[in-house]
Amino acid sequence: MSDAPESAAVIFERVARRFERGEHAVDALSDVSLEIPRGSIFGVLGESGAGKSTLLRLMNGLDHPTSGRVLVSGIDLAALGSRELRAMRHRIGVVFQHFNLVGNLTVRANIALPLRLQHRRDSERVAAMMEFVGLSALSSRFPAQLSGGQQQRVAIARALVTDPELLLCDEPTSALDTHTTAEILDLLQATRAEFGTTVALVTHELDAVRAVCDSAAVFERGRLLDVVGVPRTAQHREPRYIDHVRSRLAS
Repeated sequence: MSDAPESAAVIFERVARRFERGEHAVDALSDVSLEIPRGSIFGVLGESGAGKSTLLRLMNGLDHPTSGRVLVSGIDLAALGSRELRAMRHRIGVVFQHFNLVGNLTVRANIALPLRLQHRRDSERVAAMMEFVGLSALSSRFPAQLSGGQQQRVAIARALVTDPELLLCDEPTSALDTHTTAEILDLLQATRAEFGTTVALVTHELDAVRAVCDSAAVFERGRLLDVVGVPRTAQHREPRYIDHVRSRLAS
């Protein structure tokens, strides 16, 4: 039974994750408590080694806390058996920094892959996802024939094809140029608006958080420093490349 508030998609309750490495121990996360509101775009900010990747793995059930609980839609992932955990992961989509597409599969086949792994066929859903990300005309192309931005669009469509409640984005724009980054962030906003999906954006890029997030958790060396709100005036859609250049050169 769910014991999480209806307003929360994810809850961390005093979560710690320690990795034993020989005689030494590394605390990847220490006493983390936070909530990701349902239907929000929530940023997870921090430099390398801050614990962002560990946090994401805990939300996807790929790892479990050393202590504390992670609740997704009110369900403690660490308490699930292997079959239940696999079923729960169908409700969680993941978008990776380097796309992780299958090179010998077409755009259409890459997007359909999660359904295929669930022994489902839904050509209409696959077609709808290709249209949503603007790649219907490229359905027969292979990843090597696509730009980086197009590959990331395929990855987003693949993550959304199972209609997940939660979309985890692991540095989805750090391998992209400024203009393409703006397009991908705009697509994440459209995902929330169109499907009501909760989006967790794990990144070290402050500009990405300013562009689309409602709030963000700031981490340093495994510790949660604060959860800060992002003013609506800071959020924008499709920032112009020249504006980005001017702001960077002026700073």
